[in-house]
Amino acid sequence: MQPRPSFDRTLLIPIAIGVVSILGIGWIFLTSDLRQTFSPPTAVPTAIPFDDNSRETEIASFFPTRDERPPTAAETRPVIDLGPLAETLPSTGTLFTESPPTPSATPTPDRIQVLRAGKYDDMDPRIVYDPYWIVLKNLGTEDQYKGALHVSTGTGNEASFRFTGRGFRLGYQRGKNFGTVTVIIDDQSYSFHEQDFAHVWRSPRLSPGDHFVRIIHESGEYINLDYIEILD
Repeated sequence: MQPRPSFDRTLLIPIAIGVVSILGIGWIFLTSDLRQTFSPPTAVPTAIPFDDNSRETEIASFFPTRDERPPTAAETRPVIDLGPLAETLPSTGTLFTESPPTPSATPTPDRIQVLRAGKYDDMDPRIVYDPYWIVLKNLGTEDQYKGALHVSTGTGNEASFRFTGRGFRLGYQRGKNFGTVTVIIDDQSYSFHEQDFAHVWRSPRLSPGDHFVRIIHESGEYINLDYIEILD
């Protein structure tokens, strides 16, 4: 019999290095897969920031522009053709969201200063608004009084005032999406719609003396107040 060849022990080192290398590569792939499996998902913000400019454009677009034809002689009351209601206002309109001077929705009548005969802008501090009205300025409409409007953006919003006299007029700007206004005079309720062409609502003739008035946003997306005129 031929003798069995002896094992070359010098081969143990490269064999061991090869085994360790294979085990190391396997460990790297294993830990990489585990890390990808358990890594938390990345949060992606979905909220869209509120843009005051878009809000201003939206509200201002409901008012007509100066491009209007004069009323004809056949019209029996002041009616102005305001053109298509989809017309937009110049981009010079400015939105003010600060609260009015007195942010009380239903104040006690005896705490409100009395308006006497005369015409008062909607910015007059004796007209009391709740905090949910906003102020629009520089709209550029032809018959806007003193360049400002108070606009209610939600039903239930109120404004109120006291006056001494026999009646009053409420001036407003006509526009699309404008709704119904309820006017309560000494607990007697009336209503009108701000898509009417008149631009003014006149109260019935009242008895002389002091009266308390509440203006309520009854329906529709918006209502507005331009001025109040107290009549003797």
